[in-house]
Amino acid sequence: MGIRVIKRMAIMSLFSVVVPAGVWASFGPQGGGERREPPQEAFDACKDKSEGAAVEVVTPRGDTIKATCKKFKDQLVAVPEGAPPAPPGGEANQR
Repeated sequence: MGIRVIKRMAIMSLFSVVVPAGVWASFGPQGGGERREPPQEAFDACKDKSEGAAVEVVTPRGDTIKATCKKFKDQLVAVPEGAPPAPPGGEANQR
């Protein structure tokens, strides 16, 4: 094998490790691994409602999402139908 082939293989190997790591990192939580807060619309939708109430939230793009009011940090927040469950010990499980 020539030196050019070896250099090309080394560069491609390095590139194949660095690029996917950056892509996966961009999908992770932002802000040092902390979970994001629900948007204000989710809190507004449950204002003056009780836990378990069915509500609809209109997104900034104009989409309507069906949701259920659930406790989050001593407040009610609209959680969209089909949302993944909160992790054990997560904020949404605290009451």
